[in-house]
Amino acid sequence: MLGVMSDETYDVVVVGGGAAGLSGAMALGRSRRRVLVVDAGEPRNAPADHAHNYLGREGVPPLELLEDGRAEVASYGVEVVTDRVVGVERSGAAFLVTSASGRTDRARRVLVTGGVVDELPDVPGLAERWGRDVLHCPYCHGWEVRDQPIAVLATSPMAAHHGLLFRQLSDDVVMVVADGTELPDADLERLAAIGVRVEVGTPREVVTDGDRLVGLRLADGSVLEREAIVVATTPRVQADFLWPLGLRPQPFEMNGVVLGSVIGVEATGATSVPGVFAAGNATDVSMTLMASAAHGMRVGAFINAELAGEDAARAVQAHREQLFEPAAWEERYSGERVWSGRANPQLVAEAADLSPGRALDVGCGEGGDAVWLATQGWSVTALDFAAAALSRTSAAAVEAGVADLVVTRQADVRAWSPDGETWDLVSAQFLHLPDGGMVDVVRRLAAAVAPGGTLLVVGHHPDDHSTGLRHGHHSFLYTADSLLPGLAPAPGTDPAFEVEVCESRSRTATHPHSGEEVTVHDAVLRARRLR
Repeated sequence: MLGVMSDETYDVVVVGGGAAGLSGAMALGRSRRRVLVVDAGEPRNAPADHAHNYLGREGVPPLELLEDGRAEVASYGVEVVTDRVVGVERSGAAFLVTSASGRTDRARRVLVTGGVVDELPDVPGLAERWGRDVLHCPYCHGWEVRDQPIAVLATSPMAAHHGLLFRQLSDDVVMVVADGTELPDADLERLAAIGVRVEVGTPREVVTDGDRLVGLRLADGSVLEREAIVVATTPRVQADFLWPLGLRPQPFEMNGVVLGSVIGVEATGATSVPGVFAAGNATDVSMTLMASAAHGMRVGAFINAELAGEDAARAVQAHREQLFEPAAWEERYSGERVWSGRANPQLVAEAADLSPGRALDVGCGEGGDAVWLATQGWSVTALDFAAAALSRTSAAAVEAGVADLVVTRQADVRAWSPDGETWDLVSAQFLHLPDGGMVDVVRRLAAAVAPGGTLLVVGHHPDDHSTGLRHGHHSFLYTADSLLPGLAPAPGTDPAFEVEVCESRSRTATHPHSGEEVTVHDAVLRARRLR
């Protein structure tokens, strides 16, 4: 069969459409996630006529419960297909989930909830009556066999637990201990004390009369007449499709006794393979139906939270690319004018009284600062990482009649080095980097200042958060004193700079949205090179 590759990427593919899978899908669908449930149509509780201890749906047929669940998740946009997952492989940051039909779907996360199979003791006739009058859970089916003669088939040292619980429901309980199974003396004493009789020897067969259970034929050939038989199954999770990822089932133990196999998970439902989660009986064989549903919902919520964090991180990266990467600024400077064309006010305030010489304008943008400096007599090197910015700076210099005093240079200050070249004034006006990156920039710029020269760095101060102008820029703003480590001398050497100004300076500006005049704050650092 030729495979069909889906064109879309699901947020989550859920493997198994039982209570856990559908509940996980519900949590994800209600969070507007794109979810696909792949279900083979073989729920673990299919043989049972009714489900119990499911609050609000007591006694509902299991298949009816799942049919209703499918309709409910579909109302939130969850897709459910009848198929069997046969392979899961990683594809970059996502997974490719292949089904038996040949369909392949791409998913950011995978939630495994199905595949649990109950292995019954090898007693002829037992499997045929599984889920009817051959039972395993006192909470799921015990009430329905109350006051009936019950046989508990003991195939592990944990079987006495069943004897204790079913004795609450009936006065006529017989423990049939299979060959090779030894119950602890303390358990035998407790069983005797509460009136549970013990027979030893593996039963030969289940005895029936037509469709009616008669009882168990015991090892000695006699028939123990019973109306219900209790067995401890060995639930095993079938998840061969996860093996290529290095994820295999592990033994499930209680009191040192292996009771089956499960997929190991953390409290969040995360497995040892990042991006793959599991929930329900696939992770804990002791979960009842309602517990499985609750676990599925809980793990679905954890998956959604992880995806939300991933989405936010991607948005942060895109936002930072718009603010800090050349491609975004090339596009910005290729459209309408961005800035006013006037010099930044703190540059005018700090450089007006300096004797003109050679100036480096870092992050020159459209050339407002470079042109102003040139009109004051400075010979200006205008540096920016966007070629479109340098083009606009050159055009502005020509228009102002100072083209002979302004040269442009393309470089990214995050990696740029002056290579021994120095300037009498090095100015960076409103250059910002996230996560404290400006300290390294200041260190680079300081190396470009000539002896006796001035370093001037101006940026938006964190106090501007209150104006609403810098929304989302918390890690980009800085105070002047936070930049001082960039001027720190090497260990054992004298200071190379004298700090002349290190302050927050207020000014008025027009709010771009409201049009009102607001007070903004600039972080101003001015330092003179001593040597």
